[in-house]
Amino acid sequence: MNKNQQADILEYAIKHLDTLYEEGQDCLLPVDIDPWVLKKFGLKLGEPVPDPRYDAIRQALKELRPDSEIFDSATASNLETAVKKVKHDPPMTSIEKASHEDLEKKTDMLLRWIERVGNPTAKDLYQQYKLDGVALALYYEDGKLVEAGLRPRDGINGEDVTQQAAYVKGVPQKLKKPFTCSIRGELICRLSDFEKVQEELKAAGEKLRANPRNHAAGGIRHFKEPKKVKKMRLSFIAYGIENLDDPPYETEIERAIWANKKLGITFVQTQPFDFDDLQKMEDNVPNLDYEVDGVVVGINNLKHQESWGRHGDKPTGNPRGKVAWKFAEQTEPAIIKEIEWNTGRTGAVKPVAIFDPIRLAGTNVSRATLHNIGFMDRNKIGIGTTIEVQKAGKIIPKVVGVVAGKKAAKGPSNCPSCGEKVSIVENNDKAELVCHNEDCPAQQLSTFCHHLKLMDILGLGEATVSLLIQGGKVKDRADFYALSIDDCVSCGLTNRESLLAVAGIHRIPNPEKMEDKALLKACNKALKQKNKIAMWKFFASLGIPTAGKEVGKILSDCFGSFDAIRKATPENFEQLDGIGTKTANIVCDYLDKHSQEIDKLLGFFEFETIKQGKLSGFIFCLSGSLDQGKKHWQEQIENLGGKCTGSVSKKVNFLVAGSGSVGKTEKAQKLGVKIIDIDELKKLL
Repeated sequence: MNKNQQADILEYAIKHLDTLYEEGQDCLLPVDIDPWVLKKFGLKLGEPVPDPRYDAIRQALKELRPDSEIFDSATASNLETAVKKVKHDPPMTSIEKASHEDLEKKTDMLLRWIERVGNPTAKDLYQQYKLDGVALALYYEDGKLVEAGLRPRDGINGEDVTQQAAYVKGVPQKLKKPFTCSIRGELICRLSDFEKVQEELKAAGEKLRANPRNHAAGGIRHFKEPKKVKKMRLSFIAYGIENLDDPPYETEIERAIWANKKLGITFVQTQPFDFDDLQKMEDNVPNLDYEVDGVVVGINNLKHQESWGRHGDKPTGNPRGKVAWKFAEQTEPAIIKEIEWNTGRTGAVKPVAIFDPIRLAGTNVSRATLHNIGFMDRNKIGIGTTIEVQKAGKIIPKVVGVVAGKKAAKGPSNCPSCGEKVSIVENNDKAELVCHNEDCPAQQLSTFCHHLKLMDILGLGEATVSLLIQGGKVKDRADFYALSIDDCVSCGLTNRESLLAVAGIHRIPNPEKMEDKALLKACNKALKQKNKIAMWKFFASLGIPTAGKEVGKILSDCFGSFDAIRKATPENFEQLDGIGTKTANIVCDYLDKHSQEIDKLLGFFEFETIKQGKLSGFIFCLSGSLDQGKKHWQEQIENLGGKCTGSVSKKVNFLVAGSGSVGKTEKAQKLGVKIIDIDELKKLL
């Protein structure tokens, strides 16, 4: 592989990761990434890319292709979108990163520049925590908030979140003084608030958030219902002020003090630079109530800082007058006291290390995943081994190495849930213990919860489903739709919990707002009726390996009836674009093996008829962050007979490109697929 090919691969990886970051998703590499990237940077598919690894990828690209467009903008792309914009002036940019080894060299460069414009002193550099959040700019006129915009990829045209900002703590609608200026900072979710958010999501049976930063990125983007931002528990901390006439300060430190006192804005703590204090700042991170990922060091005098300009010729280049020292991922040693084995939906038996509590990223950790028996065997991990534990993405503890006490790995001979024999299965160089008993209680629980989630049934978490299984009222997925209030009560649920459970199963709107008597009447009525659902969604809810929503849509569109799908052969499936030989065989085997349960399930459902309208025959692909969300526009398209797909191919008629649509936009351009924005989509609708 030559250097040009390597650079192409790195650009693709960075654009993909930047897209996920802006959309508030876990930063995972694309599944089609060249294995060379995984090997070179020590990464694994399906696991979040840590900040140090991301920085290493960017640095490698810089060495291979210093003139890459990646470095011409604040992040990666200059794509315009149909979302209402706030124009940032000056542009919002990122800060150049520096390792601990490079920091001394970088600070020397800053001081040498100061020598050219004045006499350097110990206070000529400043330092402040680098907040790990989402960059936000607030614009005030005569002290009143008039606009708020997120930092975009081009640094200039940011998504307008003015209405949403009204529900963020730390964003005053009116300053203490009638100044006209823009205030820049980070949108965050404080750790204490994040714990409450997770508890609320868990109680509602919804998916937990990966980390505070991703939660903030997604939580602010409630364009359709801005009031929902209040429930997100977001906060704002400032780090800069722009466009203020005759500012009464000359330095970064003076500005922070002035903003706190005169504007009523919480400003990140800013102090004179001291190289020896950096370690103290890192050691203090567990005491903070918000996430930080490093320290910003820069020229304290604002005029001197501005006079040094930016990297590159464009105004979106990184400022030369400051640099960000990134913390290393925090790790701690722990001695394994016990290894717990848990069986999941697919039958894989996963190991978890149990150890005395250690402090990581501000929380006590006493458990960490050991991935699989193959990982344990390669690293010689057993009870008594001293391991190195890291918090991936600052939320998921995992074992990243062995410090001492290597031992022979030992796994259970029998499934910890059902007691059946387990076997080792090799899959893509990954060895796993697998339970093949489909009636295994642990697999049933995971399978049932997976089914309910894909059927858009909320409010039935694992605890509730477990009670229904233990009570003998749910033995397969079809049993959920026959549950009565009395059935639920007999399993240990309260009367109100039972009403809400049945209401959730039958998707009764806003059941939590209804009184018991009215809710009981609605539940009894729903039990007498069949559930209406799209055929593809029913197919996806079956949980067939390698065959989810996209396969369900392909089959529904091509065959028209579920009966026709069940009668089809693997050869019939293979002829369809998007379905390979492996998936075709898996689908046929599954439908044949589970025919009785599927028959039982079908007795509770009737499929929605395919809608016809002016978009019939047209296929759309929605990409990036879209105003009001992808689900809203997908429903609008499908209500008029159009179809939506998650991938770009020659069969797609329109790619609706939103903020962060990079990879799919490039593919659409190559294939000649028409690219439109939300305004153009509205015209079609």
